Amino acid sequence: MKQFLTTALLLSGSALAASTGTLTINATVNASCTLASATLNLGNYNFVSGSAGTANLAVTCNVPTLFTVTADNGQNYSGGLRMKHSTLDKYLNYTMVTTPVGFSTGAVPLVGGDFSTNVAVLVTATGAQVASAGTYTDVVTLTLEY
Repeated sequence: MKQFLTTALLLSGSALAASTGTLTINATVNASCTLASATLNLGNYNFVSGSAGTANLAVTCNVPTLFTVTADNGQNYSGGLRMKHSTLDKYLNYTMVTTPVGFSTGAVPLVGGDFSTNVAVLVTATGAQVASAGTYTDVVTLTLEY
């Protein structure tokens, strides 16, 4: 019996070995932003004063992100921005100004976790343009880079 107890004690002592390891935990948060599309109706064109309107384009990001929004010259550009008559080969010139100027800004926090800001676009069809009756349209493509 004495030998059995000694052997049991020796076996239990040698079975208590230890080893350690590590667990590395990573996560990646990629910026994701969207630019809302909008339609701006300048209303009835006034020959004396022209017509103007502002569109507020929402840029929404999942994290605070610096971004740039650029605009092309639209579908009817020729020496300047212009809208085309729906059925005639007639045009109505306009200007486009953005706030902030150059469209460069950063997203600011919204309640609920997303980050958002508006890019204001002021469009003016200047007065004193001879225009045929009808609807005039142009489409400007905006590009969001972040």
